[in-house]
Amino acid sequence: MPLLSILFWAFFASYVVHILDETLLNGGFVQWIAGNFWPTYNMRMFFWFNAAFIAAIAVSNLLFDSFGGHWVILPLIFVAGFVTHVLTVHLYWTIRLNTYSPGLVTSTLYVVVFYLLIRYGIGGHLIGSADFTIGTVVGVATLGAFLTVGPTVLFPRFTRRRH
Repeated sequence: MPLLSILFWAFFASYVVHILDETLLNGGFVQWIAGNFWPTYNMRMFFWFNAAFIAAIAVSNLLFDSFGGHWVILPLIFVAGFVTHVLTVHLYWTIRLNTYSPGLVTSTLYVVVFYLLIRYGIGGHLIGSADFTIGTVVGVATLGAFLTVGPTVLFPRFTRRRH
């Protein structure tokens, strides 16, 4: 169990580093999203969105650390959801727009953590295949989908209708 906890806390740490990347590089993620998709997106929204996710990831890690077992599903949801975000937002839109999406480089850390969870979590029989599948599918289908279409499609449409 300690290896899984270390990997989940490494994911938490990589998220914090990722936020720094999104804040500092190429004008910042806020400017990048506002300029390409969602004109009303601002630093306050960025702050609260990320603060909520930092808290949620920490709570999911603490629940797994405290109770183990099937609680592994919660941190897996976050890892799988953010790995989806790497591919569908950071990588895809960097290629499509031919401009660096702030966060792309550091988001590859999520992929590394996910690989290690597969290699040593599944391969080392530390995570049951059913728990891994549930966490991954739920993460991709909910969080991954939300992080993919939220800032690029849904929220811009909602705010355009109001203005």
